[in-house]
Amino acid sequence: MPLHICFIHGKESGPWGNKGQLFSRIANERGHEFSALNYLSAENPDDPESRVKMLNAYLAETKIPGNELILVGSSMGGYVAARASQRYRAAGMFLMAPAIGLEHYPVQWPEIKAGSIYLVHGLFDRTIPWMNTNMLSQKLDCKIHLLADDHRLSDSLDLIEEDFLIFLTELEIALNT
Repeated sequence: MPLHICFIHGKESGPWGNKGQLFSRIANERGHEFSALNYLSAENPDDPESRVKMLNAYLAETKIPGNELILVGSSMGGYVAARASQRYRAAGMFLMAPAIGLEHYPVQWPEIKAGSIYLVHGLFDRTIPWMNTNMLSQKLDCKIHLLADDHRLSDSLDLIEEDFLIFLTELEIALNT
């Protein structure tokens, strides 16, 4: 069964940066669908809830079945994915340095609804504390990979690819049995 990998970029990046290209390539190689909206074109791109509204509208319009949906979020995109999962439960969620536990966000600790969750965060992140992601991992009892990298995780793309392939393979097996 083909899955749909939906990449949600961070606040200052775009859909076709290094991470977007990575997940697009993996989706293509594995025979899955891929989408990446440009949240810089959202009604108010600096407002995470404006981005949540945009993703929810996309998911409502495309009617991707939840058992085929994988939300992949980076930074603010991690928050957007978490909030969207409240309405559209995903089969899987892969979050990198998610903007969770931040006082200036409307919902500091959104409830995440996904069958499988995998978290990645850089130990040298000065934008979002890695401890927030660690707390989230404990709360959700899910896998976490802490990397010797900063917020952008640009030095860890190979490790992120390995993590995502492990995560994706487990989902593919579970969904095809």
